Amino acid sequence: MEETDQYKSHAKGEATPPASLDDVNHAPGKEGRQGGASRKTWFVLIALVLAAVIIIAVTAGVLLSKDDDDDSEVSTPTASPRGPAEMKLLADVVLPGTDVSDLNQTSPQYLALEWLATEDSRYLIIKDDETELLERFSLATLYYATGGINCTGLDNSKWLSSSSHCDWDPISCENGHIVDIGLDDCGLAGTLPPEIGNFRNARVLDLGWNEIEGSVPTEVGQLTSLMVLRLTTNSIVGTLPTEIGLLKSLEGLILSSNDIGGTLPTEIGHLDQLQDIEVSGNQLVGPIPSEIGNMQQLTYLSVSSNIGLTGVLPEEVGQLESILTLFIQETSVSGGLDDLAFCKNVGSVGFGPVWAECGLDCECCTECCNNGKCD
Repeated sequence: MEETDQYKSHAKGEATPPASLDDVNHAPGKEGRQGGASRKTWFVLIALVLAAVIIIAVTAGVLLSKDDDDDSEVSTPTASPRGPAEMKLLADVVLPGTDVSDLNQTSPQYLALEWLATEDSRYLIIKDDETELLERFSLATLYYATGGINCTGLDNSKWLSSSSHCDWDPISCENGHIVDIGLDDCGLAGTLPPEIGNFRNARVLDLGWNEIEGSVPTEVGQLTSLMVLRLTTNSIVGTLPTEIGLLKSLEGLILSSNDIGGTLPTEIGHLDQLQDIEVSGNQLVGPIPSEIGNMQQLTYLSVSSNIGLTGVLPEEVGQLESILTLFIQETSVSGGLDDLAFCKNVGSVGFGPVWAECGLDCECCTECCNNGKCD
């Protein structure tokens, strides 16, 4: 029997006809098979690239994390990029000859150095101006040494800010240099640092009515432009440094109501521009130095309430015709005052009170005092 065409085709290895219409519709042609292969290739490539990116990112993250861990184990980062190295450079300017590592880290000098070198943004502007650096450092040292600034009725917020220190109330400047430090009644406590002597252009240093302790630093003798030194009503002790005789421009020396002891230094006689001496209410002892007689401009002399002052009022002082006011009560000064040259000023314009102990002869005295009571 003759074979059918269907069988003949199988025998020849030809393709079996599709069993249904769906098979015809879904059977891929040559072009369809090539497009599918191409798309698969792209998908594979994209997947490989994404996998590579993920592997690189994960590897980098692990390495960075390891580096951070290693760094934290090796060293502790400083508080500022302008750290110890910058402090050393600054110290060479404001504290010459001082090794920063030798400073007590709680001292006013270290705290001021650290603030200026590592925190103060203005430092980057003025770091080449040695005069401004020294004044700014010295103000910061005074700030830390006295427990901060809290002036009554003034804006205290600018202290240790990035603004010019000439804008720190109540500091006054001329040509960029400090000329007036009026920190009276500003809540200062603690002691005066030696850096107080760095204000070479200051004409007024007024730190009265505070709670300052300790002694007057010898560095005060460096303030050769000073015209007024007022430290009244504090708790200052010790003796007056002889360097005070270097203040040749001084017109007012107001140190009353403290606990200053010792004698009035004879060097005070070098201050021939002095018009006002107020040292009442202290613990001074010994005689009033005759050198005060060199002060031909002296109009006001108050040495009262120093029971340790002894001897006779020097003749040289008695001959100062410029004196208009004298307070000498509550002392142990003896002798008569009738021959005082300034008694000729009684009744003249500006003539003020003359108070003395009742036991002294003094025709021009306006008050007679006994045990602190004057009438």
